[in-house]
Amino acid sequence: RHRGEPAPSQGGGDGNEASASLERKVSASENQVFTSSEEFYKWFAEVEAMYLSVSESKFLEYAEDLKGHSVSLEAIIGQCDDALAQYDNLKLQQLNVRSKTQSVQAQCERLSREREQLEEFANAVKSKLEFFDELKRIGDQMGAQQHHQGSAEDYVDSLGKIDDCVAYLSSNTQYLDAGSYLAKYRVLQNKALASVKQFVCSSFARATEEVQAAQSKPSAENESSSSATGIETALLYVKFKAAVPDLRRVIGAIQGRLNRQDYSRLMHDLQGFYGERRVEILSEAVEEHLVGYQSSNELPMLLRLGCAYLIQVTQMEYQLFRYFFPQSDPQVLQVVVTPLCTILYEIVRPYFIAMYDVSGLCAIVSILKCEILEGQFRGERAEQLQAMRPVVEEILADAQERLVYSMQHYIRDEIAYYAPTAEDLCLEPPPPEEKKEEEEKKGGDGKATTSSGAAGENGGAEQGKATGSADLANLYPAVQNTLVCLSKTYGCLELETFGGLAQECVQYCTEACIVASQEIAKSAGLLDSQLFLIKNLLALREQLSLFNVDFGSDETELDFSHMRDHMRRILRGESSLFALGSSNAVFQLLGSARPRVSRMRLDSKKELEKRLKTSCESYIMGVTKLTVEPMLSFITKVTATRVASTKKPLKDHAFATPSKLVEIVSGVNASLEGPLQETIGRMGRYLDSPTTNAVLFKPIKSNIAEAHGQIARLLETEYDQETIEMVPLMPPPKLMAILDGLA
Repeated sequence: RHRGEPAPSQGGGDGNEASASLERKVSASENQVFTSSEEFYKWFAEVEAMYLSVSESKFLEYAEDLKGHSVSLEAIIGQCDDALAQYDNLKLQQLNVRSKTQSVQAQCERLSREREQLEEFANAVKSKLEFFDELKRIGDQMGAQQHHQGSAEDYVDSLGKIDDCVAYLSSNTQYLDAGSYLAKYRVLQNKALASVKQFVCSSFARATEEVQAAQSKPSAENESSSSATGIETALLYVKFKAAVPDLRRVIGAIQGRLNRQDYSRLMHDLQGFYGERRVEILSEAVEEHLVGYQSSNELPMLLRLGCAYLIQVTQMEYQLFRYFFPQSDPQVLQVVVTPLCTILYEIVRPYFIAMYDVSGLCAIVSILKCEILEGQFRGERAEQLQAMRPVVEEILADAQERLVYSMQHYIRDEIAYYAPTAEDLCLEPPPPEEKKEEEEKKGGDGKATTSSGAAGENGGAEQGKATGSADLANLYPAVQNTLVCLSKTYGCLELETFGGLAQECVQYCTEACIVASQEIAKSAGLLDSQLFLIKNLLALREQLSLFNVDFGSDETELDFSHMRDHMRRILRGESSLFALGSSNAVFQLLGSARPRVSRMRLDSKKELEKRLKTSCESYIMGVTKLTVEPMLSFITKVTATRVASTKKPLKDHAFATPSKLVEIVSGVNASLEGPLQETIGRMGRYLDSPTTNAVLFKPIKSNIAEAHGQIARLLETEYDQETIEMVPLMPPPKLMAILDGLA
C-alpha cells in the first residue's frame, strides 16, 4: 500500500474525526507563508505527526478489533475443544454402548434360538406323544361308534388317524413301549376295519331292503316303470343310490389305501357283499324278463332279446358300480353280471343240447360271434360290457362244441356213409336242348343254386361264393353236402378246428366219390365213371380254394411191428428173461425193441388233387384207346419185333400185312367219326366248363395225332407206294380239322 494511502478503517467515528482535523489543518496552511525552513519543517512535522496519528489510529483500532476477535476466537476454540473432548467422550461411550448392545443382542438371539429349539423340541415331543395319546381317544371314539353308529366322516377320520399312528410306530420302533402301542393299534385297526365293513354292509343291506320293499309294493309307478323299461328304473338304481348317500366317502378312503393287504381284503369283501345284494335285487326281475322272451320258442330271437336285455342291465350296473367304486377294476363287476347272465345260459343250454341241425347252430354261432361279441363288445362299450363277455363266450363255446358234434354226425351220415340211390348213380346227362332251357330258367347267368336250402346266416356269403361256378344240383349228393356243410360252418369255428373237420370232410367226400364211381363203372362203363369222378372232384377242388384254411393234419403213431420178433423169441425160449448181461430179453425189449414214433402229414386237399390227376390221366388214356387202340396195338407189336431183331421185313409179318393195316386204319377212321364224337359230346355235357373240356381233350388230340404220325412214318419206311395209296390213312390237315371240330 502507498504511504499516503489510508488503511482500511474498522474503528468507526474517531478515525474520521482525526482525518477531518488533518484536512482542516492542511487547508488552513494553504495560504500560510513560511519564513524559514524551520517553520516549514515544524509545520511538516506537525502535519506528519497528525497524518501518522490519523493513519495509526485506524490500524490500532483494527488491531484492537482483531484482538477482540482473537479473544472471541480463542473462546470459541476452547468451546470447540471442549465440544471435541465431549464428542470423543461421547464416542467412547457410544462404542461402549454399542458393544454392550451387540452383546445383549447376541444374547437375545441366542436365547431366541434356544427358545425356538425348545419350542420345536416341545412340539416334536408333543407330536410324537400324540401318536401315543391318540390310542385312548380313538378307542373311546370307536366305543361310542359301536353303541351309536357314527357317520361316514367319523369312520374315515378314525381310519386315517389309526393308519398314521401305525405307520409312525412301525417306522420308530426304537421308542419306549412302541411295540406294545403298535400291537394295540393293530387290534384297534382291525376293530375299525370290522366296524367300517359292518357300516358299509349294513348300508347296502338297508338299501336292498328298501328297494325290495318298493318292488313288492304294488304301486302304479312301479308297474309303469317295469313295463316300460324293465330293469332300467328309478326303483332299482336311483332309489338304491339315494338309500346310501354317504358311502362314497368311506369307500373312497378304502380305495386310497388298497396297497395294503388288509384294506385290499376289506375292499374285496365289500365288493362281494355288494354283488350279492345286487344279484338278490335283480335276479328275480331278470329271470322274469328272460322267461318272458322264452315264450317266442325261437332260439335266435331268444338270444337276441336276452343278450340285448342283459347288455342294458350290464351297462346300468356298470354305472352304479362306478358310482360306488370309481377306482376299481370293472372286471370285478362279474360278481354281479355273471349270475345274471347264467340265467340266460341255463335257459338256452337245453336248446343247444336238443339241436342237431348244422344250419341252425351256424345261425346261433353267427348271432353270438358277429352280432353280439363283435358288434356290441367294442368301442366305448367294451369296458362297460367286459364283465358280461366271459358268459357270452361260454355260451358261444357251447354252441361251437355242439356245432362240431353235429358236424361230425353230419359228415358221418351224409358224406362218409352216404348210401347212393339209383337216381344218384344214373348220370345220363340231359340233352343240349333241355340243358339250354334249364339255363334260361335260371336267368342265363351261369350261377348255381343249392338243392339243400339256404345256408346259415354266417355262412350265406361263403356259400354264395362256393356255388358261383358250379351247379351243386348236378353234383353227387355227398359233394353237395360237403360244400354246403363247409360253406355254412366256415367262419363259425376257429380256423384250427374248422381245418380239422374240413380235412376229415374232404377225405370222406373223396372216398365217397370213388366208391360211387366204382358202382357206376359196373353199370355204365369205365369212361362214365371216370367222367363222374372228374366232374365231382374238380368241382370240389375248385370250391375248396375259397376256404383259407389248412386241410392237412399231423398225426403221430407208435409202431410196435418190430417187437413181434422179440416177443416170438421170448415165447420160443430163445431169449431168457433171467439171463445176465446184454442178452437178457427184457433188456433187449427195452433197448432195441421199444416202440418207434412215426409222424406223418395227412393233407386231404393234396390227396384230392392227386386222385383228380389220376382220374384225368385214366380218362385221357381210355378215350385214346377207344379211338386208336388198333393203332397202338400195331405200334406195340412193331416195337416188339424190332426189339427181337428179326431180319424179316415188317410187311411179311402176319400182323403187319397191307390188308391188316388197311383194316386197322379203317377201324380207327370209323372210331373218329362215331364213338369219339359221341364220347367227346358226352364229356361236353358232363363237364359244363369249356376250359376243362379243352384241357382234357388237348392230350387226347395229341395222342391221336401222334398215333397217326407213327403209322405214317411206318408206311413211308416199311411199305411201298402201292400199299401207302391203299391204306386210307387220314392226312394231318384233315385229321386236325376233324379233331378241331370235335373240340
